[in-house]
Amino acid sequence: MDKPMAFCIEAVTNVTNDLKQHEKETLLVIGVFNSVLAVPTAAANALVIVAILTTSSLRTPSYLLLTSLAFSDLAVGLLGQPVFSATIFLYMNRKARMYCHIRMIAGSLMAVLSIAVLFTMLGISVDRYLAIRLKLKYKTLVTLRRIRFFLVGVWALTPVLMSLSYFISLGIMSFLGAITVAICLFVILYCYIMSFRTLKIYCAQIQTQGNQQPNETSNSSDINVRKYKKLLKTMLLVLAITGVFCIPLLGAMAMFTKAVLNRNVAWVCLRISTLNSTLNPVIYFTRMKDLRQACIRILRKMLRLSESVPSQERGQ
Repeated sequence: MDKPMAFCIEAVTNVTNDLKQHEKETLLVIGVFNSVLAVPTAAANALVIVAILTTSSLRTPSYLLLTSLAFSDLAVGLLGQPVFSATIFLYMNRKARMYCHIRMIAGSLMAVLSIAVLFTMLGISVDRYLAIRLKLKYKTLVTLRRIRFFLVGVWALTPVLMSLSYFISLGIMSFLGAITVAICLFVILYCYIMSFRTLKIYCAQIQTQGNQQPNETSNSSDINVRKYKKLLKTMLLVLAITGVFCIPLLGAMAMFTKAVLNRNVAWVCLRISTLNSTLNPVIYFTRMKDLRQACIRILRKMLRLSESVPSQERGQ
């Protein structure tokens, strides 16, 4: 048995032996709440993915990148949140060995999803910058084929990067991870800053011409300013929310490395860190009219199918 696993089993055994009744009740509430929330999280993100992939007008590079985010959130709803609830119940029932093994698997899963989200956010920021920077050339450079290759590369490369932890020391792995995250965040922030700056210059040029409003589509650039600006702000909002909810995740990870701590606080932090997977579809539905209409169309179609099945059974 390796040292981290032995440390985990020993620490959990010591802590769970002293669990008080109010602590068990708190853990039970967190576990049940997490299990219940997994259903709408998975359903909403699955709806987003289906809507984008089945609607021809939404099959664009930008929306295809969005499916990658929705896929990671779907994985949180289908796997992450149920596994999280399972670890809570194992912890409450003092199943230290099984708890530590499942927690290690859950940690690897969350790490893979986090890395994939980071690279997808990077791709979205670059995509938004190229859209306003290249204008007409954007459609010839950023194609669905290239975005598909990018996303396949992201989801194929992420597990490979995680497997390096078995061959590289934790210190080196942490250093390389920190450098990678820092570079990605720098590029993301740079692209968003330059996107807003380029958009501001572009709107000023249109107003100077005096023959077109900035909210309209320019024939020379083929850019719908209003739609572009709203999508840009939406993705920036998603980025900000993801960053905010990463803070309690980092806090929980730091807490679980200590033998003595208030575990309930750590569990609550973990619970909070997964809420962005539930909130992201809400942001998409409220701020993206095309996507919202596609989702409503799919829901109505599903409702009609569910209503037609009983009528057919009665007819038989």
